[in-house]
Amino acid sequence: MVTAQEANLARFRAIEADIQAGRLQEAAAALNALGAAAPRDPRVYLTGAMLARAAGNPQYEIVSLQRALELAPQLPRVHAALAKALAREGRHAEAVAAADRAVELSPDDLPTLEVAVAIARAAGDDATSLRHLHRARALHPADRRIGLALAAELTKQGRYAEAEDPWRSALAGDPDDAFALMWLGVCLVELDRKAEARAVLEQAERQLPDNPTLQFYLAIARGETPRTQPGWMAQAIFDEVAGRFDVSLVGQLKYRVPRRVAEILLARDAGRNLSVLDLGCGTGLLGVYLGRVAGPFVGVDLSARMIEEAGRHGIYTELRQGDLQEELRRTAPDTYDCVTANDVFVYVGDVSTVIPAAYRILRKGGVLIFSCELAEESEGALVLRPSRRYAHSRRSIEELCRDAGFARCVVEPFDLRLEANVPVAGFIAVAEKA
Repeated sequence: MVTAQEANLARFRAIEADIQAGRLQEAAAALNALGAAAPRDPRVYLTGAMLARAAGNPQYEIVSLQRALELAPQLPRVHAALAKALAREGRHAEAVAAADRAVELSPDDLPTLEVAVAIARAAGDDATSLRHLHRARALHPADRRIGLALAAELTKQGRYAEAEDPWRSALAGDPDDAFALMWLGVCLVELDRKAEARAVLEQAERQLPDNPTLQFYLAIARGETPRTQPGWMAQAIFDEVAGRFDVSLVGQLKYRVPRRVAEILLARDAGRNLSVLDLGCGTGLLGVYLGRVAGPFVGVDLSARMIEEAGRHGIYTELRQGDLQEELRRTAPDTYDCVTANDVFVYVGDVSTVIPAAYRILRKGGVLIFSCELAEESEGALVLRPSRRYAHSRRSIEELCRDAGFARCVVEPFDLRLEANVPVAGFIAVAEKA
């Protein structure tokens, strides 16, 4: 004889099958009927959350999961599901709390710990992410995958001395793991143990000869200045901080470059009769300060999450995720009145091809405006700082603009932001096309 609980289980499975097949109306009707028959069954609300997500209704998904928790507060998987739903909506503090509760209820469950790590990473909560990873490693000390995850997280957080041991432990199990070798080499570079780093990186290079990350750090280990850095380095930074970028950079670090660039543009054309290409547009701060312009206002950024934040302002006519050099290559000549690059060349490094490419796509009388960190002439034309940001000498930038064909380049000294509460010296360059 089939019990009521068994019958309901079959009905839940049928509803889930309808949701997975995209038969949402049928699923909703069946779920409503089941909910009327069993209003205190938490599975009704768990399934409702699944349906809400499939229907693109994140708010109802969260409400459904919260109702499920009211009925079954001791179910760790529901807390984990709520954490993921909250994180998708950018409610990171609540998401971390929900994930932590899931871990409290099931402290030895590895999938729950994995969810908690991912939620903490999305929230930028480094301490919580590490706490859960250390817990996972304590539970499964022989699990190489966990050891690698811990090593990678420590490296990402800049805790290079702590990361060295788990990287070496991973290599003990597989001495030829090229990626473990590479990241151990990165840690050694950052610890200023360059001779050791060079040996490790050269071992990795035999397997990864064209890896841009490896080549970047190997150049540093050899005492050279790499001409550029891998695109992922900036992309990873800004994907992670996108949701809190404006508060952190503008509020705490006093980042004022986009505001000043907007002032320069408005001084040139108060009516905003412009078309603008904003390279490395970030969260769209230039758009916020400049406002809508008469022509196209296109923003480009490597970070998808930055693009998402910029879109919230509703100012840019088009936003594109991609590499700025590729954007410049595919843009037709004489397209824009203005090209901007605010706090971008610090990640590009060698701009000897970027500046001529920007000149090509500017109309007559157009202007290229960009910021740079300042390298003193005695340091050289291009310097890689310990922050892994590039600094450029004023003279080298003026020469590049002149050689590209710009009629003149006006350089304005400008403190770019604070670093350890100390202003970072830089400049804003305005290069005009005759």
